Amino acid sequence: MSEYLLPLAVIGFLILLNALFVAAEFSIVAVPKTRLVQAAERGSQPARHVLRILSDADSQNRYLATAQIGITIASLGLGMYGEHTIADWLLHPLSSLGTLSEPLAHTLATILAIGLLTYMHVVLGEMVPKSLAIQYSEPTVLRLDSTMRFISRLFSPVIALLNGIGNLVVRAMGIPAAGAQARLFSPEELEYLVDESAEVGLMEPGEQLFIENIFDLRARTVGRIMTPRNHIVALPITATEAETLAFVCEERHSRYPVYENDLDEFVGMLHVKTLSRQQANRDRQPFNLRQLVRPVAYVPESLPLDQMLIRFRRERRQLVIVVDEYGGTAGLITLEDVVEEVVGEILDEFDQEILPLERLSPVLVRARGDLLIDELNQLLELEIEHPEVDTVGGLVMSELGRVTQPGDSATVDDVTLEVETVEGLAVQTVLVHLPELPDPETDDASQPPEEPRAGRQRNRPGGKGHST
Repeated sequence: MSEYLLPLAVIGFLILLNALFVAAEFSIVAVPKTRLVQAAERGSQPARHVLRILSDADSQNRYLATAQIGITIASLGLGMYGEHTIADWLLHPLSSLGTLSEPLAHTLATILAIGLLTYMHVVLGEMVPKSLAIQYSEPTVLRLDSTMRFISRLFSPVIALLNGIGNLVVRAMGIPAAGAQARLFSPEELEYLVDESAEVGLMEPGEQLFIENIFDLRARTVGRIMTPRNHIVALPITATEAETLAFVCEERHSRYPVYENDLDEFVGMLHVKTLSRQQANRDRQPFNLRQLVRPVAYVPESLPLDQMLIRFRRERRQLVIVVDEYGGTAGLITLEDVVEEVVGEILDEFDQEILPLERLSPVLVRARGDLLIDELNQLLELEIEHPEVDTVGGLVMSELGRVTQPGDSATVDDVTLEVETVEGLAVQTVLVHLPELPDPETDDASQPPEEPRAGRQRNRPGGKGHST
């Protein structure tokens, strides 16, 4: 029995060595960089070293080359020593059967030895360590760090030679070398990771919506969420002191654009604080609205919201005027409008909450005409798309090709949109006829549907307007 112990120990050691290098290879690839950063901040030296490896493409290549060379050496040693040893063990029992010739017994012993060794090598030396390394990537890569550093230094000349040859072959094939940024995630990949995390319960639905709304900022433009021109609350430059005070008290906003002649000629922006200081000054000069206004900025309606947010922050503004492609006033947008795209509607003590949807029956919903189409899709789990319009009211008008009247309807993707009320030429409310019944266990016909998205809705008179 003792003659088997040493060979078994050697075979076991080679399988273990192979498993170690496999675990090192997969753990360095699978480990989340954020967890390493947290471990490094707690003072972990292995975490800091692994972070340095991940931040440098050459270091990554050397690490992976070390693991691959180790796997190759262990596999070759296992094949050369293990196959011969196990075949010798099996040859005597097979020959003693008496029914097999010596060449046939030798061949059969070799086949059985290769099969048994391959099974142990694949299962114990490859599959098990790979699964453990992926599942426990952080502790695995940290525990193997010192071992891999020692082996890397020990075989440094061989690794450098083979790695260099490999890089030359790759370049000869016209494949550019991957940089450290290849391990980083694009915004689309991050959104996918957020969805996957939410599906398995690692993230609350509210957290998921906030993050998704942040990514949506780059896809949405100022023109989609601005207060349109016909709903701008603004002061004429000719307003007297009494008219200005009455206007401010009635509208209850904090900032007001001030125009001359019409809304295409803005003089500036009046802040209520400026007006209050002027009124509180007993030695004040005669009222002059032109002296109270501040300069106003302009942005195109095609500007993405993420860039708009940067401009608000950089220029320290709260309100800007939005212009169309012809230079005319298209609307206005505030910092609060952009923030509400992420966190949802922000109401103050003067605001009245206006629900975007009202459930009238299991298959009938009343929607505001200014509700964004993608918000309607989120709230009712629809997939309506239109390349030219953004709102539900605009969708109906686009489908009909004319100004709508109450009772007009259009069908899009099996969903019928019926105009209920209009205000001037704009659609005020729309009745949405759904194509099929929702789950009766989750539907409550007496309550509006719960809003699953934190994005804001456009405001109209009676709502928040453009106060900030």
